[in-house]
Amino acid sequence: MSAGDAQHRDSLHWESLHWESLARECEAWAAGGRQIELWWRDDDAVADTPALRRLLDLATVPLSLAVIPAGLEASLPTLLKSHRSVTVLQHGYDHGNRAPAGAKKSEFPATRPWAEAARDLAQGRTRLASAFGAQFVPALTPPWNRIDTGHAARLSELGYEGLTTYLARKSDRVGIAQVNTHVDVINWHGGRRFLGVAASLDLLVRHLSDKRLGNADPGEPTGLLTHHLVHDTETWEFLGALLDWCAKKPIINWRCAADLFPESGSR
Repeated sequence: MSAGDAQHRDSLHWESLHWESLARECEAWAAGGRQIELWWRDDDAVADTPALRRLLDLATVPLSLAVIPAGLEASLPTLLKSHRSVTVLQHGYDHGNRAPAGAKKSEFPATRPWAEAARDLAQGRTRLASAFGAQFVPALTPPWNRIDTGHAARLSELGYEGLTTYLARKSDRVGIAQVNTHVDVINWHGGRRFLGVAASLDLLVRHLSDKRLGNADPGEPTGLLTHHLVHDTETWEFLGALLDWCAKKPIINWRCAADLFPESGSR
């Protein structure tokens, strides 16, 4: 056996251990008589692209697309008309960085005047609501998953019913429903490539375990976060494998964003 073959074998064995870890976590939830709730958010949609079509073909469960209003092209609403189960969230306004030099990127940092941010948000929301109609859920996905807490606390003034960022939500709410994502499958600091099967499954198992053991909000569905425009082959393969694996587990229920942000269904 060559060194390359041995390395591949070891990699497969390591990955299989993490799939087994996920299976054991599912068993633990089942033993407690509880259903596992997942949801899927994909960011940076603006147009009908081959990558987006591949994502839509892959999505056998509810999918939420975070759309950048300023970059929206007419081709995207046209495409999604034939995918009525897909919901649309607002991904900021123009995905532009307004943070001071040296600070982490954010379209809505504390240093940005609220009046300016509110103007852009309202304009973006109007554009998405007009383009997507009932598919649009008035929940904000701030670019880079960052928004100043003061700004977030005022989102309800603009009619937003939800906020979604990254990592387990805190106990201090922002006056609207907050449902975050927890499993980002892209290694942004490692070449914007697939994070890896083991690391991705570890994120999934960790949040499920934290919820089950009371170390995270047990009522928050565990969120999968993807970015279709940067997926490499390994990312696509993992997503297909994960969806197939979950489809065989009746304990797993994929939630729709329209249900996660409760007032959206009454629009």
